[in-house]
Amino acid sequence: MLAHKSEEILIRTRRNIFGSNAGGNPSIFAGNGLDFAELKEYTIGDDVRTLNWKVTAREQRPFVNVFNEERELNIVCVYLESGSIFFGSQRFKQEVMAEALSLISYSALKNDDRVSTLVFSDKEEFFLPPTRALGSLHVTVPEVLGRDPLGKRVDFAALVDHLNGRVRQRSLIFLIGDFYGDGIDLSLLARHEVYAIIVRDRFEENPALSGEIGLLDAQSMEGTTLELSPALAARYRAALEARDKTLVEHLASHRITATKLYTDEEPFVKLSALFRR
Repeated sequence: MLAHKSEEILIRTRRNIFGSNAGGNPSIFAGNGLDFAELKEYTIGDDVRTLNWKVTAREQRPFVNVFNEERELNIVCVYLESGSIFFGSQRFKQEVMAEALSLISYSALKNDDRVSTLVFSDKEEFFLPPTRALGSLHVTVPEVLGRDPLGKRVDFAALVDHLNGRVRQRSLIFLIGDFYGDGIDLSLLARHEVYAIIVRDRFEENPALSGEIGLLDAQSMEGTTLELSPALAARYRAALEARDKTLVEHLASHRITATKLYTDEEPFVKLSALFRR
């Protein structure tokens, strides 16, 4: 079952990134231009992809962006492992996270950039060093799909310390998880370009249940029973919305680009829209 699910995700993501039946889709993000230097007037031989269209339109003659260095990007995909990802009314969050990781990795590898993969809970659970090998996805995707996240929670302070210790050069860091937790602070990752892929299930944000319900905390593995009334469900939704509002404001204040990806959405479409922005 695991091998089948892994192969299904790999085939789908390869088709989206490389396949002609997807319209020859380009990589979902580009590999140049982290260090902008100046504008200069276009001369024959310059890469037309670096045209600055706003300046060109204003000056009525072509200008291109010049960068300090044309170099590969260093991509770090961080899979945030907690018990709460073992849930989904459409698809398990764990599976959607694996597909998002696969899409980002394939796209980077298509650009000939280096990709490393980190699975982190309150400690490093798995690490694949930087590589340009497409075959690396045949290691990472089965790895994350096959893991048992129950009983684990993400320690974001430990994660930030770990990344700053391990990732020395400026990198694009993709954090993929459901981002449940209090006091999430990613401000010390400021020297990197950070993206937060928040994977959620619509049912957990708006539980359409009532009556006596048995619950299991997938992080602490503690169980309880409660009477879920419309009033209690409304308080739960309000508390979750307030927590998410604080999270989004924190990410925005530190220039961390975020998107929410639901389990009933197509990851390729959602991530492509994110990077076009």
